[in-house]
Amino acid sequence: MRFTAGIGTSLILAALVSGSASTAQAQEYPVTRVAAPGGEVVFANPGEREEMYDQLGYSAARRAGDFVYLSGVEVGPLEGEGKDAEALKVQLRRAMQAIKNSLAATGADFSHVVQLQSFHNCKASHFTGTFTDQLVAMLEVKAEFMPPPYSTWTAICVDRHYSDNTIVEIQMTAYAPLSGK
Repeated sequence: MRFTAGIGTSLILAALVSGSASTAQAQEYPVTRVAAPGGEVVFANPGEREEMYDQLGYSAARRAGDFVYLSGVEVGPLEGEGKDAEALKVQLRRAMQAIKNSLAATGADFSHVVQLQSFHNCKASHFTGTFTDQLVAMLEVKAEFMPPPYSTWTAICVDRHYSDNTIVEIQMTAYAPLSGK
């Protein structure tokens, strides 16, 4: 789980979102790294080092040899955002931008993603749609970021996330050889 798209993460979101709430744009953020066996831990978004690594003891992004592992990015409304499928698309774009930042900091991009998992809260009180509505929104936003050839994808329905505000959590694994092949 990553705190990049829900209430209580205003530090991260303030850096990821500028202008209108419907457009997620990356802001400049200094990437920092921690050496790890076989690779490194990478912090590419505000708050990842402080909230995730230092306070909760896990990495948002970690390269291990030719693979990049991304912890789940929690997707949910910020204060004042809607609870419908259109609002969810805005929230998904914000999360995908955070993922894009993490991938780039490890030398990868969405074309390197080999596995995608999405965990959909089917009992979310702050989303007015159905599980199918979540999947349709996810498909639309995923298509904006992830080109063919497509990764594998497992989408499951859950009844709880770490944050009560989470509607969807997105986790990815990328294969991005250090040799560039």
